[in-house]
Amino acid sequence: MRSWKKKGLTAILAVLASVSMVSSLAACGGSNGSGKDELVLTIWGGDIDKRVMQKRLSLAKKKYPNIPVKLQYIAKDYDTKIQTMFSGGTPPDILEMADNINAYSSRGQLADLTSDFPNVARDYGKTNQKIYTYKGKLYGAPDRAAPAVIFYNKDIFDAAGVEYPSEKWDWNTFLTNAQKLVKRENGKTTQWAYCEGDWWAWYMTWIYQNGGRILDKDGKPVVNSPENVEAMQFYQDLMYKYEVIPKPQEITDSGADPLFAQGKTAMNVTGFWDISSLKDAKFNWGVAPLWHGKKTAVPMFFNALTVSSQSKHKDDAIKIVKYLTSKEGQRPIAESGLDMPANLAAAKDKSFTQASWNKNGLDLTAFTRSTSMTYAPPLTPEWSQITKAMSDGMSQTWNGKQDVKTGLDKAQKTLEQALNK
Repeated sequence: MRSWKKKGLTAILAVLASVSMVSSLAACGGSNGSGKDELVLTIWGGDIDKRVMQKRLSLAKKKYPNIPVKLQYIAKDYDTKIQTMFSGGTPPDILEMADNINAYSSRGQLADLTSDFPNVARDYGKTNQKIYTYKGKLYGAPDRAAPAVIFYNKDIFDAAGVEYPSEKWDWNTFLTNAQKLVKRENGKTTQWAYCEGDWWAWYMTWIYQNGGRILDKDGKPVVNSPENVEAMQFYQDLMYKYEVIPKPQEITDSGADPLFAQGKTAMNVTGFWDISSLKDAKFNWGVAPLWHGKKTAVPMFFNALTVSSQSKHKDDAIKIVKYLTSKEGQRPIAESGLDMPANLAAAKDKSFTQASWNKNGLDLTAFTRSTSMTYAPPLTPEWSQITKAMSDGMSQTWNGKQDVKTGLDKAQKTLEQALNK
């Protein structure tokens, strides 16, 4: 569910070069042979995403036999191709969206779903309501929403005599235990306690747990606040002072997920997708809710279903979206092991908590228990600018070549110019 978007001249050229694609995509939204126009639903992902969505659409067809829906899978350059469809006047009726949802809603490309989902906070949680609301209107129906959890290597913890992690840990407990989980041989670290990087879900979590923010209530950047400096200093100290997590130059050919899978880190804070990637792990592992700081703050990885404002069959599209995001419509997500359903009733159902695919006996309630601990990142239309400003400003800090305050000051200045605030 991580969603990195590349923008710039390459994206513009791709749009200009895709006239023929517009024609072919436009043909997808025609009649299904019975005289009834097909709705088009676009998604990205892999084979399992396609299989699960097709199964869900088969269930939707039983409820709405007179609303045909065609699934269109877009493997690469999702945003570029979707914008090409909008430019050509043939956008999909239903679109999968993630962290760039308000880039679309701010352009008027998405339908207002506020009245169609009056109980979104109750049915999907307050964080999902915040994530998909822009200027007081709801533009996305929550579809998948798995909080990050701690994946931990039980063998490493057992060998070090350290208690397994839990949401009861605070930063001091984390640091004390992390120092016991590191191994060094001949002056070289062979096993780390943990690994992170400059992905928003990692650094923003330390910020939010320390009472900081990226934007204030008026939408103005506050990334160099005292709370943020303190949080990022602690994060930086984990690398350079305490040396419990690797420095960027120590993991040039790898990352947090591979290091954990190789048994080189004791903990990894990541998403639901790592469950399938660890099926062949040579060690015992488990999952647990994330620790807390001054506040509880857990990142969540999210997808929504949205409806195009230009759809000629908006009412039918909304019916399909409401079904797909219902408990029944999300059951295939739970049963397949694809992800955690956003619908709270579906997530708490035994089809998820006692799923047959869970061969390792993982405590999947770690995900459901974490739902109430999640925070909503600032998904403004300038989201990509926010993450880029933070990465650019802090890159030399992570490399140990500038202090934390300087890095955050750089990010602050960039955002003030970008947001004109």
